[in-house]
Amino acid sequence: MSFREPVMLWLLLAVPFALWFLAWREKRRGEIARRFVSERVRGLSNGIRPLRPALLATGLALAIVALAGPRFGSTVVPVEQRQSNRILVMDVSDSMLAEDVGVSRWSAARSVARRLIRAQPGRIALVIFESSAQTVSPFTTDGEAVISLLDSIEPGETDDPGSDIGAALTAAEKLAEADAGQKTDIVLISDGEDQGPHLEVALTRARNDAIPIHTVVLGSEQGANIPIPGGPLRDESGQVVISSSHPETMRHIASATGGENVVNPATPSSLAVLGAGPAAGGASKVSWLHIPIERFQWPLAGAIAFLLLGSIAHRGAE
Repeated sequence: MSFREPVMLWLLLAVPFALWFLAWREKRRGEIARRFVSERVRGLSNGIRPLRPALLATGLALAIVALAGPRFGSTVVPVEQRQSNRILVMDVSDSMLAEDVGVSRWSAARSVARRLIRAQPGRIALVIFESSAQTVSPFTTDGEAVISLLDSIEPGETDDPGSDIGAALTAAEKLAEADAGQKTDIVLISDGEDQGPHLEVALTRARNDAIPIHTVVLGSEQGANIPIPGGPLRDESGQVVISSSHPETMRHIASATGGENVVNPATPSSLAVLGAGPAAGGASKVSWLHIPIERFQWPLAGAIAFLLLGSIAHRGAE
């Protein structure tokens, strides 16, 4: 037996005082009746009249118990437990067009993202970035819809050339803070090139909010040119631009926030550390929750019965 509002049981301390008052009032009523009313009209035929104070006090006590919300026994219901929210932050700068991982870095990034999305049983969100960040999808449980959005994106999508990882992480952290009651992690997929001034601020914010940032590095340190229509990308002096990966930046991001770092994952098992390996399941876990059964109806029915008896006992009052 337990109670939903056990503090209400303190009101039971008032019941003895109520019983004393009702008994005193009944006694006083009898004294007045004997003094001023003839014996013939006093209602002496009502034999349960002396029990009226006890009946009313018992009804009051049972009403207080009902108000406290007694619980007895429990029912078992299944509860679906979803894993934490996950935010994918994807680099769509021109450097992701470089083909130094067998395919373009962007093709590899999309393949990694698809695996992560399909392995995530909870909610997923998608942020892309160049020099600025854009939230493509807020948190959703529809992973296939996010994959469809992902398939429609190409490098250069934000029309803001450059690469500001700090700005992207800040946008992701704002999404996480909007759902602060749910544990969230961030997966950054990039070659690690960072041309912005916001990274350390974003890492401090992630640490303060206990948001781990996992990093997936794509590209080689030797680098490759960036193919664009009309030939490889060139700088202002006409030299071909060679884009290299920056694994040291990605390692720093992961280690600073308690995340994991993965470099050029070539097989599904390479992403196991991020919960997207062959053993990762898409189904959420089910646990069984014991819910106490409310039994306030029992004392409430008793309270009504005793108060009704008290009303019956009042019949024959002078």
